[in-house]
Amino acid sequence: MGHNTLGVLPRSRHWQDVVRLLDAGAADSEVVAASARAAEKDMLAAADDPVFVEAVRLLLNIPLAARSDDFGQALRNIGLPVHHRPELLDLVAAVAERLDAVRRETRTRSDFGEIAARALTSTLTIAIGDALPGLFGATPDDVQAVARKMSWAKGISGFSREFFGTLVSGTLSYWLDRTLALQVGEGRRFPTTTDRNAFDRELDQYSSEATRIIKEFSSGWYGKTLHREGGFRTKDATIFGAVAMKKTVAELRARSMIDG
Repeated sequence: MGHNTLGVLPRSRHWQDVVRLLDAGAADSEVVAASARAAEKDMLAAADDPVFVEAVRLLLNIPLAARSDDFGQALRNIGLPVHHRPELLDLVAAVAERLDAVRRETRTRSDFGEIAARALTSTLTIAIGDALPGLFGATPDDVQAVARKMSWAKGISGFSREFFGTLVSGTLSYWLDRTLALQVGEGRRFPTTTDRNAFDRELDQYSSEATRIIKEFSSGWYGKTLHREGGFRTKDATIFGAVAMKKTVAELRARSMIDG
């Protein structure tokens, strides 16, 4: 993985604060809050990453495509290489392929872009997969039906929040993992992997709560933009992604002041 977008973070003063808190045995919540402060600037700057923007465009358009009578063609119309009746694994693979193509086309390979790509494929797998009657027993029609539900207010708000929560958690984990790997073992901060896993759950919960604001504004924005534009272009995805990141960072900042 490259280090184009977030590479300066480990050398920053805020990151050194994270290391200091880890060494001092601070509470997990304090460490996570400090990590959020360290990542603020870089997360905002990365909002125009072309892979991130494309991930957001697909996030917005896949549920809309599921409203079509021909789901496969609608997905191909938004740039996803799928056959006529895609199953979930086909859809996830097509998304990964499309995002990889954007990396090549833009000659942009950044940490944040790769984290965003993983966040979208993970969110699709969970959001659709968990609602299917069974991953291996589900039909293409089942996949489309679940995706279609995500195109309405309640569905898109939950889908968007899950994506951004996974993105924030993945971003913080990416940097923390470099230091936490040295903190597991007897006499260290995390004596066992169980202790380390507890920290990871704290981080995931923190990220989920910080992206609650996404759930509140996404459905209204989605409906208004769809009514006005009839779909979601790259320009719309850029706007939505930037606003979502600003709101998330503002929430992270507020929470870090309380927990830190």
